Amino acid sequence: MKGLKFWKPLNFDVTSFRWKLKERVGRRFQGSGSDNSSKNTYTYNELGFRGNSFLKNGFKIMSVGCSHTEGIGVNDDETWPHILSNLVPNSVDLNFGHSGRSNDYIARSIITWVDEMKPSIVLVMYTYPHRREYYRDNGDVEPYHPSPWGYFEEEREGRIDWANMTSMANEHEDIINWYKNHLLITNFLKSREIPFIWNGTFVGTDYTDENRFDGNYPNLPDEHKHATFLQNEAYAKNLYNYIKEKFEM
Repeated sequence: MKGLKFWKPLNFDVTSFRWKLKERVGRRFQGSGSDNSSKNTYTYNELGFRGNSFLKNGFKIMSVGCSHTEGIGVNDDETWPHILSNLVPNSVDLNFGHSGRSNDYIARSIITWVDEMKPSIVLVMYTYPHRREYYRDNGDVEPYHPSPWGYFEEEREGRIDWANMTSMANEHEDIINWYKNHLLITNFLKSREIPFIWNGTFVGTDYTDENRFDGNYPNLPDEHKHATFLQNEAYAKNLYNYIKEKFEM
């Protein structure tokens, strides 16, 4: 099964058609995702993710999500994972957020990287349920959205795949797909005895359990809109206080 290679650290990637993860390794840009303002600095570590080096020692905070976690529209020190890490003594900001990705991606990231990273805590900010990861006939993985881009927009085969997937989609299927990912993540992290918290702001469900904390994160109606530094700061402080109380830190 060719697609299994994306579930291993050595071959982990966020897509195969465009915007490969390795293209960001150790680099700095003035834009990322939907941010083309040239006002914000995006610095990526040796894995191609924003945040500290995974080689740094300390209390490892692994944050996983989409652009709201990566911090599109703000500088390196203005993302909510970075702000939170500054509130926790001797912490390491392991930000696995990536713009435009899905809850499928979040589950795959956690299963692939947790044993490698050995985080002290995992923070999940789930994204919009209508997003998916799609494995093509050749085994490559692509991020699917209801609005086509990348492979689903630029390749004839991709446009056909997008039309077929879109015709079968509905909100019930979307929520069940999220729920399956949530159960997978929950049971996996419990098996590792790793504490975790999840944010369901963008899921669109009233389902909850003992690990849900939305923390008044702004529920922005436009997928291209993102939290400001002040909004990230307020959320990070709410989350820190919750973590400190829940886990008696």
